[in-house]
Amino acid sequence: MFKISNNNQKEFNKNGVVVLRRFLSKSKASELQRKIDIYILRNKKKLRGKDINFIGSKVNSLHKIRGKYFEKLYKSKKVVESSKLLLNAIPKFKHCEYFAKPEKVGLPSPMHQDNYYWNLKNPNAITMWIALTPTNKKNGSIDYLIGSHKIGKVKHISSYAPGSSQKVKNLKKFKKFKRRSFNLNIGDCLVHHSEIIHGSKANNSNYPRRGFTIQMIDSKAKIDKIALKNYKISLDKQIKRRS
Repeated sequence: MFKISNNNQKEFNKNGVVVLRRFLSKSKASELQRKIDIYILRNKKKLRGKDINFIGSKVNSLHKIRGKYFEKLYKSKKVVESSKLLLNAIPKFKHCEYFAKPEKVGLPSPMHQDNYYWNLKNPNAITMWIALTPTNKKNGSIDYLIGSHKIGKVKHISSYAPGSSQKVKNLKKFKKFKRRSFNLNIGDCLVHHSEIIHGSKANNSNYPRRGFTIQMIDSKAKIDKIALKNYKISLDKQIKRRS
């Protein structure tokens, strides 16, 4: 059974990202994928706009997933204890998302910081990215600028990319940070800080790159309402332009 360690915490604090190997068993990861597929089938007609993004008939990303199965997962002991140690705080659930990145056509995700979307005044927050397929550079693994979580929130501009509407402005400014990606097996979990700069390339391979995310924040974190309002205005403009 997976158990997080102090070494995981040290690596996370230093780099802004850590891999938790075998976080879910292969059977649990397969079950999670089945539940996501069922969720999409049952809710396909209801999901619109910013809730779901397609490439043709294929789902590229799915946002704010709800349901008892997913609630049980994010309330599980391993999620709560891992979040508590990495945040060094009492964790609070935010959202679940699904990034399918289908074979041949999976869209890239521009380099960004999660907290530019979340707008937390205290950015003590994480994304737990659970691999549902093997993940590597060929099918669009996530690239991180290691240690960039320590510089705070940086300027972003509209990207017009479905599912990832913002991107870091003038990325060349941050070339001092080493870029790194991780090969993942099914059930491995990438955990990254809300302000680490990251993104992924398109999937041109013959295999999908699927990941399920759980977002956890410090229970004391407050939202910057003005920044959130400005982000939503930008997002709405992009959705209207795409429709």
